[in-house]
Amino acid sequence: MNITGATRVLALIGSPVSHSLSPQIHNRFSDSLGLNYAYLAFDITHDGLKRFTEAARLMGIAGFNVTMPLKERIIPYLDAVSDAAGLCGAVNTVVNKAGTLIGHNTDGDGFARSLEREGFVFNGKKALVLGAGGAARAVALALAKRGMSVRMASRSPDKEVVAEGAEYCNWSDTGSEAEGCPLLVNATPLGMHGVNEDFADLSFLDALPSDSIIYDLIYSPRETALLKAAKGRGLRAINGVPHLVCQAALSFELFTGHTPSERVVSDLLTDTDIF
Repeated sequence: MNITGATRVLALIGSPVSHSLSPQIHNRFSDSLGLNYAYLAFDITHDGLKRFTEAARLMGIAGFNVTMPLKERIIPYLDAVSDAAGLCGAVNTVVNKAGTLIGHNTDGDGFARSLEREGFVFNGKKALVLGAGGAARAVALALAKRGMSVRMASRSPDKEVVAEGAEYCNWSDTGSEAEGCPLLVNATPLGMHGVNEDFADLSFLDALPSDSIIYDLIYSPRETALLKAAKGRGLRAINGVPHLVCQAALSFELFTGHTPSERVVSDLLTDTDIF
């Protein structure tokens, strides 16, 4: 990377972000395409969100990604949101067009693209998504759009918010909901590095078919207790790395108008120096 006076800035905001691999991924995309962008991470909390968006306009930041806990909170500070972002009520990508901030969501399509790379067939199948936050709704929306029957389980009784095309179910019913389900997605922070909370009971895994995929959106640590337990039962376990890379590729295209090559995406997915 060669920083010059013409270098444009891309960013990640959220808290915490020091563990994030997004800078390595996006800067690899830029280098591979010979583009003059530099991607940085900024630890921003809700209190600083308004000031950051004002600074992004002032400094001409080309675009920025949004992670927890700001995906829903960023929306009031934007000028417009895409249809996908509006439907799931969350933004993970903001593009700055001459001072106009437009919110997008690449979580859902990025997740679906990562499953397509695994040869997964969507239509007519059942999916159980654990969580009801922005990432959970984006994933559920993408799966429902691809013809899946989607159920969403929330830990919070007061958060019965589901994506369009999905249905709500009680967290306590996870075991019965898992029966006959070929795809289970953890979109909660349970088991994440730095979060002092994990699944209290993983017996719901016993209800899954033997060929089910357990997909944990968490990538730090690489193997959560959920994935370890799934592997112990002979189930197919996937961590959050493929989703991270695939949604980042879609974000980068929105930021720059350039699509990272399949070779670079594949190289990133197998790069042990990063992952």
